Amino acid sequence: MTRLTFAEELEGAADRIADISRADVQIMLRRAALMLRNVTGIALDPKVEESLAGLAAEMEVSKSELSRQ
Repeated sequence: MTRLTFAEELEGAADRIADISRADVQIMLRRAALMLRNVTGIALDPKVEESLAGLAAEMEVSKSELSRQ
């Protein structure tokens, strides 16, 4: 299941919250937490990725450290 599909499923559940069982809501919330916990970052254009890698090397920091600054 993609993030977009799951987001649509959550939105649909919010629209019909009175009709959804507590167990189904728990499953959806646990799945949402798992997806958020496992997010690794954003997909960048290869040219942007290359530029960031070069800048990080020049500054002698990792790309993840660079993005936090």
